[in-house]
Amino acid sequence: MAFLYEKKKSKKDGHEYIEITGYEGNGEKLVIPKTIEGLSVEAIGNHSFSGREDIVSVEIPESVKTLYGFAFHNCKNLEKISIFDSLDDYYDGVCRQCDKLKIIDITVNSGWYEVIRNFLADSDRTLEFRIHIKTDEGYDEARLTFPEFVYDFNENTMARTIQFSIAGSGYAYRECVDRRSIDYREYDRLFDKAVIDGNALSESIAMGRLLFPKELLEGYRAVYEKYVRKNGAGILCRLIDDVNEDESLELMKALLTYRCADAQKVLEDADIDKAIEYAAGKEKTLFSAALMDAGAGTAGTATEFVL
Repeated sequence: MAFLYEKKKSKKDGHEYIEITGYEGNGEKLVIPKTIEGLSVEAIGNHSFSGREDIVSVEIPESVKTLYGFAFHNCKNLEKISIFDSLDDYYDGVCRQCDKLKIIDITVNSGWYEVIRNFLADSDRTLEFRIHIKTDEGYDEARLTFPEFVYDFNENTMARTIQFSIAGSGYAYRECVDRRSIDYREYDRLFDKAVIDGNALSESIAMGRLLFPKELLEGYRAVYEKYVRKNGAGILCRLIDDVNEDESLELMKALLTYRCADAQKVLEDADIDKAIEYAAGKEKTLFSAALMDAGAGTAGTATEFVL
């Protein structure tokens, strides 16, 4: 894979750096290098990868400070972007019309959450953020799903006005992210609104908060546990159907070993039995084995899960 690039000079201090402008060739996994010709790669240029249909995932190094406009615009098969909070400038339309984009994996080394705000502002679709937050002991992880939302405009010709409304809980969820922090309390408080939006969405939110409980208060933990217990069969069957089998299997195992504060399983035995039958019908042997092991019932307290 040959990257196309230009050498640039910083207007701030005059240092020379690389701006990526594209690449020749095809590849599902695009890994942006940290350096080229001994110079730091610090920018991805306007429309650098716009319209590419081969790219499925992108890894952007910590050296990159700027994503210029429409850098990945209309990459129809792009599903995942990995990035750092080192990004200073995010221009309009970076991931606009990337209809399959689902996951943003971000490492936060400097407490700078503006990058998350930028991605959320650029897309009104459902996005899952896998956030690795540097601490004195290492890294904490949060997994937050932000629902989609839709602007609805209605023209009142007689009154010569345009009225608009917002459908979906996604706009309210997006307001939980500030430049320097995430309001986890407000995020959790909005769960009732997410439930109205649909099961798949609320299931993802609940699993993310239970298995990666960054700043999760006990009261909200109980709410999520109650929801998962009520919808256990559907959650397990959805994990069995997920195309990313390796990751879904790990998530399933984590749920199966999860214990509530009273040491009770979060999943009912009857739901596990239904999932065993479903997995067998789908010939998903690894899922069947994990479910049958859980049915035998052996696990300690589990409050946090690490992939």
